[in-house]
Amino acid sequence: MRLVVVGAMSTNVNRTKSSTRRAFLGWWIAGLLGATVASVVAPLTVYLFPPRGPNQGIGKIRVALGTSLANIAEGSAVRFDAPAGMAFTMADGGEANSAGDPTFGGFVARDRGTLRAFAITCPHLGCSYAYDDGLRHFLCPCHGSQFALDGSIVHGPATAPLSHLTWQPGAAGDEIEIDGMTLAN
Repeated sequence: MRLVVVGAMSTNVNRTKSSTRRAFLGWWIAGLLGATVASVVAPLTVYLFPPRGPNQGIGKIRVALGTSLANIAEGSAVRFDAPAGMAFTMADGGEANSAGDPTFGGFVARDRGTLRAFAITCPHLGCSYAYDDGLRHFLCPCHGSQFALDGSIVHGPATAPLSHLTWQPGAAGDEIEIDGMTLAN
């Protein structure tokens, strides 16, 4: 009888050790998997929702165009860039662009007597586009999208028009003031 009891006890001890090992390995694998997921999700969250820096502010940015607004001819556009450490904010968006997104340049275009300011960021995939005087279109070099002077699509693959910038004439005749932000250093 003594042998039976000892054998039964040793079997229970083996089962307890075995289940403890399994539990440990299960927790260890779950922890490893959780750490892996966190290492992917954390940077992605910061990328998609960047924190505003301590020196980042929103306001008007004054830009000199090099020509007065009155001298921008019908059917033409003038390019401008954001000063160092600043960015313009898009007033609207579509596809890759959203209202409030930063952009570092733009165009003022005169079409049918109306001046409009556009972000230089193509709505398709975010490339910077150029203005073609001969065609009187904005051309994106990345995928061939074309836009009219009013920002509408002439040729895809873009499915949204150009993003506008909120602006007003500046104090000097060749200046404009555009909604923008100072970037954190």
